[in-house]
Amino acid sequence: AEIINAANPGARVWVSDPTWPVHIPLLGSVGLQFETYRYYDAATHGVDFDAMVEDLGRASAGDVVLLHGCCHNPCGADLSLAQWGEIAEMAEAQGFMPFVDIAYQGLGDGLEQDAAGLRLLADRLPELIVAASCSKNMGLYRERTGATIFVGRDQDSAEALVNQSLVAARRVYSMP
Repeated sequence: AEIINAANPGARVWVSDPTWPVHIPLLGSVGLQFETYRYYDAATHGVDFDAMVEDLGRASAGDVVLLHGCCHNPCGADLSLAQWGEIAEMAEAQGFMPFVDIAYQGLGDGLEQDAAGLRLLADRLPELIVAASCSKNMGLYRERTGATIFVGRDQDSAEALVNQSLVAARRVYSMP
């Protein structure tokens, strides 16, 4: 949230409806604004992808779209690999930044399968944000073990991301 706000204070963050209840308080703590996109179809117990695409069609360049990498929390419905491809096409065309929260890798269809959508985005897009939690899949739930990964467009943007990350870490929790 700190890095998103530093890079683009006016960025809107698009979150699925429903989403993990802590996403909005965590990201909103720095003043980011939110939009929601429809995600879950209660009738089919799956992703309402047409509604999702319709809503994300309004995402603009500079916006951030938060996606659940696998084992969507709280509904459990996941995108297919083809749907991840369509999201990549939308990100390319519209200029929004995907932000993938992958907290349950290996607890859905397997380590490789659960990361397939994220890998597709990383292969196709020049920039990407990933929040990778290892707390559940390593049995370290109370420890909140994980990493934030920023994929930069080029060397200069990668260096700027590192510098901003160090500043944010120092301000928020010092150097662990």
